[in-house]
Amino acid sequence: MAIISSVTRRDIFDLFEFGIDASWDIFEDTIYYPYYGRFDIFEFLKRLYDLKNLESKDSRFDNAEDEILMHTRNGDYSECWIFKDERFQLRDGDDSILLRFLCEVFHPEVRDDKKHWKFFLDKINELLHEDGYELFVSDKLSGREVFDWRLYDKKNDVFIPFSIRNKDCKINITLTDDTRYQLFKVREEFREEFYLTNETGYQFYKSIEELVVEDIEKYYIPEHLVNNNSVEIKDFIDFQQGTSLLQVFDVIECFSNHTTNYDLFEARINNIFMLNHVGFELKNKRINSSEIAILDDIAKIDEMGINELIEVANSLYREHNYSLAVEKIWDAFERMKTYYGKDKKVSANKIIDKLSNGDSVYKELFEEEFHELTRIGNAYCIRHHEKGKIPIENELQYKYFYLRCYALISVVMDLLK
Repeated sequence: MAIISSVTRRDIFDLFEFGIDASWDIFEDTIYYPYYGRFDIFEFLKRLYDLKNLESKDSRFDNAEDEILMHTRNGDYSECWIFKDERFQLRDGDDSILLRFLCEVFHPEVRDDKKHWKFFLDKINELLHEDGYELFVSDKLSGREVFDWRLYDKKNDVFIPFSIRNKDCKINITLTDDTRYQLFKVREEFREEFYLTNETGYQFYKSIEELVVEDIEKYYIPEHLVNNNSVEIKDFIDFQQGTSLLQVFDVIECFSNHTTNYDLFEARINNIFMLNHVGFELKNKRINSSEIAILDDIAKIDEMGINELIEVANSLYREHNYSLAVEKIWDAFERMKTYYGKDKKVSANKIIDKLSNGDSVYKELFEEEFHELTRIGNAYCIRHHEKGKIPIENELQYKYFYLRCYALISVVMDLLK
């Protein structure tokens, strides 16, 4: 299977050849990391390929092992020659070949922990995510991360906290202080720092705890009780005491959304849930449970649910993730059509009547716009899991669809307020 594009492959190879440009306060530098880590190129390749059974490109040798041993140690081959050598199938081969290669680059026996390997891992994952893969921590060797690869669902990029997703639910349990302590103790094992770049190109470190707090603050200002007074939370550890169960679950989900060692983190959290008889489970970075009692359905869809979808869509659009932004704004459009009930046609007509304010010309205008946006949603590849739709081929088309849909939604939401 070859899903990883030639563009992504080229960009990954360029990282190893040309490095990553970094800005540190007033200083600028280019960071390099050798894919072969603590080995030389020949020894590294032997870990992945049966070089004795590969043909030689030098007629003086019977196999690739003898050829590569001589030419690499004599300095005849550049460090990144392997990316263009068809024998290793990194440029044009199956995805699994490249992914296995990258996992080996970051293997504890190979990688050089004294160099900036984590910068390269984060950047490579950023590139792989666009094509539906990621490298993740699958095991540990002498306390150091071992990586494997897996499919990556881009929808997981959109994080909506537990408390927001379950605002219409009744949860009938509490967490003891001891359970809270155990849950927050887990973070010490999974502390990480991430190498990030802002819009101006400035590069910096940020801890996983800082990212968790930032995620939650996108949806609400977190608070905890101190001497029976609500105090705004500034530091991660403040979530441990005096916060609601919903906020604790938000923290766990946010943490799982960022950690590169997700599988082990999930196992630790679920073990604590089980030992303390908490009827919840962390799975696929989301907490779920049969303990959640869903409230009776109501005919009118809560306006805040629509606003949350709009906020997520706007956030994605600002981050230039136009494809997913279009999908979310269309979800908001479909949700909006049920504002006055489950019958979309009846509900939409009520909205149109309010928008037109008795003017037949505007009523016809808004009817046509509702109809056309519905047709676009059904005909074009708005949601990527749907097959047989008209493809959207570039960013300008995505921007057009997004802005057209958002224009109607924003006017309707202002009206309904």
